[in-house]
Amino acid sequence: MVGGDLFDVRSTHVGERAITGDVRGKGLPAVRTVAAILGSFREAAYEAEDLPALAARLERRQTREADEIPDEELFATALPIEFDCLAHRVTLTNHGHVEPVLISRGEVRMLEGPPALPLGLGGLAAAEGPVAWSHRFTRGDVLLLVTDGLVEARDTGGDLYPLVDRLRHRFAGRPAPGPADVVDFLNTDLPRHARHLHDDVAMLAIAPHGHT
Repeated sequence: MVGGDLFDVRSTHVGERAITGDVRGKGLPAVRTVAAILGSFREAAYEAEDLPALAARLERRQTREADEIPDEELFATALPIEFDCLAHRVTLTNHGHVEPVLISRGEVRMLEGPPALPLGLGGLAAAEGPVAWSHRFTRGDVLLLVTDGLVEARDTGGDLYPLVDRLRHRFAGRPAPGPADVVDFLNTDLPRHARHLHDDVAMLAIAPHGHT
């Protein structure tokens, strides 16, 4: 069945804004929810003053979607980001999604920051809302955003795909790759690990200075 992975990129007056996400469920209900989230993101990307405000717009839209269906267990993980090319900085809020991976200066590591609940569950949080956090992001860096279908892919022995380890094996200590190099490697390496994928897989590799 059609799954619920989503992604989009928008160029705005405050910089490039992008999102990856994964809606709970499959089939037509998931397609409807993906469309709702992407529609809301495409408006909020141009209008929201910062990422927490953008995330609040997405949260409200997801809550309305759950009420309209209705589905009390409807939620979506999401990772909105914003890149400021002048400040050489990427800002993120993580709503229960897979952590992004940064390839920078020959090093490969996951970027971890303050977590937030998935979209649609924000009302359960005691705090006011998600906390945005930033990291340096400049020429030669690649930021990889993926959905859980990649990191939860299992081999015949039941082992999960070791994303960071595999990226380190290929790119650590070497000249800076481009986004296409990273995606091409994963497109080849993942099927070697898991012959059959049981979930959707989405990958978005982003680099500064116009190379996406």
